Amino acid sequence: RTIKAPAPEAYVFATSFHCVGMGMAAAIGAGVATPDPVLLVTGDGGFMMGGVTELYAAVREGLDLVVAICNDGGYGAEYVQLANRDMDPGLSLIEWPDLAEVEAAMGCASMTVRSEADLAQACKLIAERDRPVVLDLRLDPAAVTM
Repeated sequence: RTIKAPAPEAYVFATSFHCVGMGMAAAIGAGVATPDPVLLVTGDGGFMMGGVTELYAAVREGLDLVVAICNDGGYGAEYVQLANRDMDPGLSLIEWPDLAEVEAAMGCASMTVRSEADLAQACKLIAERDRPVVLDLRLDPAAVTM
């Protein structure tokens, strides 16, 4: 499936200068600037660089924000680079805390999505949201392409 913005001005590409970890700040800014829902699609590495704590600002401000964390358990770009150079891609993997649990403790509605079977519950969580929603989408780093 493809995610489409309703208009060009409704799309913000937070890494236009390739600065990992800026997505949450951009999403919060967008959430303050518009009454419309905001979707942030981010990687787990970038989310861990600031999103974990910055998301609390969205909770505190009551922003209509959905965060989809593409969680491949580390730094995906580095995983691919190491694998392409016949080096150990495991060096890029990190044992993160359970991001859904962390964000639930911060006041978000959240869940971990491990399979297609979990998607219906994730859609229901989004549809019924009354606070920021975090979906921790678990991915196989070996199956993610760049």
